[in-house]
This record gives sequence, C-alpha cells and structure tokens, in this order.
Amino acid sequence: MPKTHSKRRRPVTAQHSPASTPLPPIHISGHEKIIIDTTQLTVSRGKLGKSSTETRRRINHFHTLIKQYAKLGALKQQTSDPQAISEVDEQIQAVSEEMTQMGGLDWYQRASLLGQSKQRGGDTSRWFVPKLRELDLHKGQKLRLLDVGALSCLNYAKERAWIDVTPIDLNSQEPGIYQQDFLDIKPPSVTSPNSKVEDNKDAEDSTTSNSHLFRVPFDVVCLSLVVNFIGDPVKRGDMLRQAVQLLVPNGYLFLVLPLSCITNSRYLNDDHFLAIMTHLGFTQLFSHHTAKLAYYVYKLTSQ
Repeated sequence: MPKTHSKRRRPVTAQHSPASTPLPPIHISGHEKIIIDTTQLTVSRGKLGKSSTETRRRINHFHTLIKQYAKLGALKQQTSDPQAISEVDEQIQAVSEEMTQMGGLDWYQRASLLGQSKQRGGDTSRWFVPKLRELDLHKGQKLRLLDVGALSCLNYAKERAWIDVTPIDLNSQEPGIYQQDFLDIKPPSVTSPNSKVEDNKDAEDSTTSNSHLFRVPFDVVCLSLVVNFIGDPVKRGDMLRQAVQLLVPNGYLFLVLPLSCITNSRYLNDDHFLAIMTHLGFTQLFSHHTAKLAYYVYKLTSQ
C-alpha cells in the first residue's frame, strides 16, 4: 500500500486586538512590571491542550514562571554588582521569552476561559451565587459587585436583577470587560454617606479612564483565581488590602485559590490563612475545598 503522509500543521501568528497589543503588565517586586511583547509571537494550533489535565499543567507552569520572574526581579533590586546584575538580567530575559513562547497573558486567559467552560467544571460564580442567596442578599438593595480578573462579562448575567457587576481585567478579552489594573484603582472615601461620591471627585485625575466606575465602594469584591497569579507575595497582600479599601463596611469578599496554595505550601495552611484574613478585618462565613480549588466567603466586619 502506498504510504500516506499526514499534513504538518503550520504555525500561525497570533492575532491580537488593538486593546491587547502589547500585553498588559504583570506585577512583580517593588513597582517594576513585566511587559510581554507578543506582536511577533508565533504559536501552534492546539496550544490550549486537548484535555483539562494538559491545560492545567500548562497553566501551573505559567504560574511557576511568573514566580521565578518575581524572585529574579527582587534579586536584581538587592544587588549592586554589575556582573551579578547582568547574570540576573539574562535569567529574566530567558523567563520572559518562555512566557512569550507559551502565548503570554493572552494564552493564559484563553486557557482559563476554557477551564471555566461547562465541559471543564464551570465558572466559580456558580458556587458563590447560592451563598449570596443563603445570606438573603438577593432580597434587598441591588448589590454592586466588582469582578476582578473577569473572563466573561456574563458570569452573573442570570442575577442581573439583583447584582450590578463591574467586570475588570488586565487584558480584557470581551468588550463588556473593562481593562483595568486592580491595584491601580483609587479607593473611594467612605467617611460619611455624602462623601462616597463627593470626596472622591479627584479620582478623575487618576491615570485610569475608568475612575468613574470606582467612586462608590462595592458591596462585593470577587478575587477568583487572581491572587495566586501574582508572583510577588507582597503584592498578593496588597490585593487583599485593596479589597478592604474598595468594600463598604460589612461588605463581602469572594476568594478562590488553587487548593495547592493551602494544602501544599510551606508557608500557608487554612489556619494561617484564616489568621491573615481576620487581621485584615474579615470574618469567614463559608469555606469549601474541592479536589482542585479552595473557596472562601468573608464579611468585612472591622476596618
């Protein structure tokens, strides 16, 4: 029989919308940020992985690279030896190039969006909404909810009658998601009912064009699988403190982490994490562990 030759897949150049080229920055140590330029990026079809296991493996590796980048950035700031700085710069470049070859933040978000599809487990908001109902929060005034790192503007579409969502992300993948760095949001003043809007008018001077969205604090802040994305532990703490600043008194925080961050860490476990959140003024209302994720709902009871 004649031999048959399978057609070799040709690489394709990734196409990016103007809003996502170059990719937005990723926080590392201090005030330095990563910028991954993907304008010349070449990727292969099937990059997301044919199975959820393969996709998750690649996502975990991307997380590892970000942590390496953060550690190298901190190391560079701590040394003054030109030779050592040059060596660190080479390592930083190598890590940056590997992230770019994987597809950068665009790839990470597409992989995450695939991971929240119904075929691969669904999005985390489906666990959270029943908890809001259990707290009777669907019966009162419409909730203002800030969805950080939103992959879809439709996550709370079924609850639009009682939830007003503001979805944001570093690299917006949909027209309905505002491109915004969570840590760059200027917290509103909540010293008095009248100050919620009036005292924060100077937010218009902020570098963000979305400042009008954040003049009034939120009833709910969602940090679902975003804190773990930050490579620098200090910045992770900054994200939790920022949530405090953006919530109304007695507001709610929905937090989701990979389970390994809690059960397979040298520095953290459930008790330690509870102590951290209590120190920030939160009271834990719900917690739930699945085979892969750790879910938490907190109420801001003191500031």
